[in-house]
Amino acid sequence: MTDGFRWNDWMKKQKPFWEMNTRELAEATKEFDNPNDNPPAIKPTAAQLAQLRRWKRKRTAERSRLTLSLEKKLIKQTDHYAAAHGITFSDAVSDALRRLVNKKSA
Repeated sequence: MTDGFRWNDWMKKQKPFWEMNTRELAEATKEFDNPNDNPPAIKPTAAQLAQLRRWKRKRTAERSRLTLSLEKKLIKQTDHYAAAHGITFSDAVSDALRRLVNKKSA
């Protein structure tokens, strides 16, 4: 990381969060209290990128294409929702269908 922060070094100096009292926990996490804090993204390692590519390939292989008719307004709403949540239209529809099936079977 660019700022010299080392997670392992930090963990050696800290007691585990689950063993801290309220005061210690507040002190250990005070850097995250600033709502304007926007740390830079950390680039994934080559191994993490390879794992992501394998996961995407597997996920794509398990999918099937489907043609269906939907109301234009519903398509627009779903598309806006998906974009706002950083997912694809297909993922939004899949998640909704999955929830519907799980709800019906419960």
